[in-house]
Amino acid sequence: MEQYANTLSEFLSVVAGPTSRLWPVYLLVTLGLCMIIYRQQAVRTSFVKWLFPKSIYFHASHIVDLKVFVLNRIFTAIGMFNVVVFSPIVALAIVNMFGAGGTEDPLHPVLIAILLLMAGDFATYWVHRVHHESRIIWPFHSLHHSAEVMTPITVYRKHPIYDLISSFVRGVLIGGLQGVMLCVFDQAPTAATIAGVNACYILFNIAGSNLRHSHVWLSFGPVIEHIFISPAQHQIHHSLDPRHHNKNYGEVLAIWDWMFGTLYVPRQRETVEFGLGDRHGNRIAQPHDSLSAAMVVPVRDSLRQIAKLLGMRRYRMSAGEGAAATATPETPSTPAE
Repeated sequence: MEQYANTLSEFLSVVAGPTSRLWPVYLLVTLGLCMIIYRQQAVRTSFVKWLFPKSIYFHASHIVDLKVFVLNRIFTAIGMFNVVVFSPIVALAIVNMFGAGGTEDPLHPVLIAILLLMAGDFATYWVHRVHHESRIIWPFHSLHHSAEVMTPITVYRKHPIYDLISSFVRGVLIGGLQGVMLCVFDQAPTAATIAGVNACYILFNIAGSNLRHSHVWLSFGPVIEHIFISPAQHQIHHSLDPRHHNKNYGEVLAIWDWMFGTLYVPRQRETVEFGLGDRHGNRIAQPHDSLSAAMVVPVRDSLRQIAKLLGMRRYRMSAGEGAAATATPETPSTPAE
């Protein structure tokens, strides 16, 4: 009985604990932000109807969000996406390869926290971008983009394989940074350092992270949006409009998008439609209209892309590179998250 109680406690912590965007504190802050935006926009309808429209919260797409959310929270509660599993392995491998060093000038814990935050965010940017640019793993991320309406639950509308890839890459990169610090400075992150990283994410969540997947527009302005990704920028990322495709991959920091040419900073409020579309912005049929489709269709589509790729390679081997070059399929156009 105690074991079941512990499992339930862990599940509730994952669903609505401090590490979740659905933590009551974050939701209350989000509610306050929405009240300010509501008054600034002088909306004529009631606050409740404006913030919780039935057309969104009873939409079939949102129902799928809820089902995927529950399934993924169960996976997370049992440690399926635990980044801690990968980080120590990589750090130890680097130390064993190069040996632990030492310095009389250790890094300040605040600097270590910033480095770890940037390493994790850099990994998130590239995991996200590669999922958009690879026809093989795009199907797993397309589940997230197929949301036709967005609520704070939509952030969890992700295929388990996407979360596994993301956790692995983040773990490897963070573990690599930890290993380098051990080799050069003989200094591993302390509990205080980890607390500093967590504090940064708390500030991120307080700054309106729950509005990133919503119909409520919150922009930080063009200057700040070159440094931090605003909720409005992430909504742009989900837009069907072709000029918004493959923009704003960042999670916390916008500097990676700025650095690698994928930054889009809106100059004023823009009307956006969400969902999957072709390269011309035309909406395509919803491929994930149930929980089973959400789990199965991405695997099927990914396997088809692998088979197509292998088929093209066999064709090249039999027909020669010159003939095969004209038969290579175009890279699929993907809307941005």
